[in-house]
Amino acid sequence: MTNSSPIEKVVPSQGHSSMYVMHKFFGRKQERLIQEYIKHYTHDSGEIVLDPFCGSGVTIGEALHLGRKAIGIDINPVSIFVTRNTLRYISHMRIVKEFRAIEADVKNDISNLYSTNCPKCGNIIPATCFSWQDSKLFDRRYVCPQDGKKVEKVQSFDRDRYNEIQNHSIDSFFNSKGLLNYWFPENPLYYSGGKAFLKKERYDNIDDLYTYRNLIALAKLLDRIKKICESDLRESFLFAFSSLVHLASKMTPVRPSRPFSSSWIQPSYWYCPHYMESNVWQLFERAVMGKQGLYRAKKDLKLKIKHIKEVNSIEELHEATLPSFFLINSNITQLELIPQNSVDFIITDPPYGHSIQYGELLYLWGAWINILEGYDDILRNEIIANSRQNKDLAIYEQLLRQAFHKIYSILKREKYCTVTFHNPSLSIRNILYRSVIQTGFLFERVVYHPPARASAKSLFQPEGSQQGDYFFIFKKPLKEEKRIYRPITSEELEEWIIDIVKNILIAEGKPLPYNQLQNQLDPFLYKKLYESNLLLTFNPNEVKKTMMKFIGTEFSVIDNTYKESPYEKLWWISNDS
Repeated sequence: MTNSSPIEKVVPSQGHSSMYVMHKFFGRKQERLIQEYIKHYTHDSGEIVLDPFCGSGVTIGEALHLGRKAIGIDINPVSIFVTRNTLRYISHMRIVKEFRAIEADVKNDISNLYSTNCPKCGNIIPATCFSWQDSKLFDRRYVCPQDGKKVEKVQSFDRDRYNEIQNHSIDSFFNSKGLLNYWFPENPLYYSGGKAFLKKERYDNIDDLYTYRNLIALAKLLDRIKKICESDLRESFLFAFSSLVHLASKMTPVRPSRPFSSSWIQPSYWYCPHYMESNVWQLFERAVMGKQGLYRAKKDLKLKIKHIKEVNSIEELHEATLPSFFLINSNITQLELIPQNSVDFIITDPPYGHSIQYGELLYLWGAWINILEGYDDILRNEIIANSRQNKDLAIYEQLLRQAFHKIYSILKREKYCTVTFHNPSLSIRNILYRSVIQTGFLFERVVYHPPARASAKSLFQPEGSQQGDYFFIFKKPLKEEKRIYRPITSEELEEWIIDIVKNILIAEGKPLPYNQLQNQLDPFLYKKLYESNLLLTFNPNEVKKTMMKFIGTEFSVIDNTYKESPYEKLWWISNDS
């Protein structure tokens, strides 16, 4: 029987298992939170959990971990690729054997591209990385067998080596005519109509994101991986390859705190004036055999989920006796593979307006592994706000509502749909509420889960930066209900906000920063608004205006004298209240 009681406890944030962190993804949710919700709202191993925006597959993995069946849907083939390979069993012996074979075939050729001379030991050794500043080789970073890690200015040896590469003088990479023996993607960072990606900056094409050295190193490595005979093993090594291509790009800034590694820190194809050029072979070695690599991820998967099976139809899923999953690469609004009233629980993390441009950003990985067929249609149907796709927030809301109409029809009566939200925009949050409620769902509650620690952004912008995750819980009613929403008056809103905020401060027994008040206020306020048929006419931007209006009468903003709080200003009840 479905648990109808709320989740009262706040689940502490934890790191991800190795199986989830092997491949970068944007907006990945905490697995412990997802697991707790699945455990709370389902109980039978035969029950089906659906994620209609499955992303990197955390919901699918956690449903299987709990012995449930799972359906993952995503319009983007890269999401399906990442989810499938996250959940694919590959034996450790096969991984090690194939890695050693690849190592024997291409390691020396690729490593030689990064050769540098060590003045200490006199040896020619492969650099871990070079850095570039303003389009020029700047320094070299390597590990001397005698003297350890070194960061030094590049020498003439390093510049000459790079010139050899640019002049196509490396026999193991170029043919007698000076042509590269291997393919690499040259996909433009533009839409088919000629408009640039919203997240494009200086670079025009995928290959522009790389130094020529890293481009040809990736091309040779990819060519060798494609020659793996067994399809499941080949896919797994393509997964490992995909997990490193962004780390080999120019979008990886030099970081003083970690001088020998970097990451893609901006959700855009950004121009970084001082970037790392990392050794592709060493990146690949870590992607397969490192602590967050393929070997460790598959070991973690085996421990986490003892038995697992991917099926190819909804009929097979219903008939399966083992924890099984069904992945569908489709636009949710066009999906007819799942019968109405057939899913037991839905938990999803939908796209938030324009905050993360999934279609544009996943394009990088899709280009390298060559799964972009029909990508124009994917971008056309993507639920997003993006001016380059001619989609404003009104169109985004229309697309989101259409999706939740389909989601509503798939869910069984009196079952639950949980929608997660992590975005500082109150207007986007209200669009999400409206989109779900207008399909017929009943709003049950909001549960707020704070982060493990406050982010840097929240510390510098304490008045406006939302932190943590909201989990909105909706229920599909036994019978359709018609609700008529009336306009909200400013007097009603003011009265409720003042009353709720005071109760929060009294319960806490100490002053709080604005964003923590906002996080605790929202669950109470939205429940009150919904019960009073006011939710659809509510403007969430009025909350802060109302609180600011009553500074000096109902509230006071004071300097922080509490050592345990990092915020400069705190809110408290006014003495005149």
